[in-house]
Amino acid sequence: MGKLGKTAWELGRNFVNGKCKSQPSPYIKTLYRVGKEIDEKFETALNEMVNHVRQCDKETIKATLDAMFEDGLYSWGIIVMAYVFIRKCAQRSREQGKDKDTIEQLAQFVGEYVEDRCTQWIEQREGWDDFCQTFMKNTRNSRATAIKPMVIAVVTMTLAYK
Repeated sequence: MGKLGKTAWELGRNFVNGKCKSQPSPYIKTLYRVGKEIDEKFETALNEMVNHVRQCDKETIKATLDAMFEDGLYSWGIIVMAYVFIRKCAQRSREQGKDKDTIEQLAQFVGEYVEDRCTQWIEQREGWDDFCQTFMKNTRNSRATAIKPMVIAVVTMTLAYK
């Protein structure tokens, strides 16, 4: 596992488990901030997606993530959406009384998924630093660029589950 993959895994573990070190990396700070914005903006669609994977089985979760990336239009927004989706699946699992191993498996799964599916795209952007740059505070243009493909993905996913 390379540095980019390690970061993807660490983000999954920290974000999904809701654990943040006393000195969090800029990546996790950015993921928390942008993840909160995305969760608030797309809460209804995300909840519908989570309801679709009630059992939190890996095949359904993987199929949902695959559908998010299906068109090949990668963006930091879509990657954040993947983390938010898995975090919501983990929250649902906690509410259903699932054990910590199930939550940890979800955290590892999203890290592994992002590593496998997105590392090449992330490398083309010169790494995770671009992630933070894209979502710098109060940069409306970069947010709009990152969120536009995400809106398409959410609409597609919502329609697929109706």
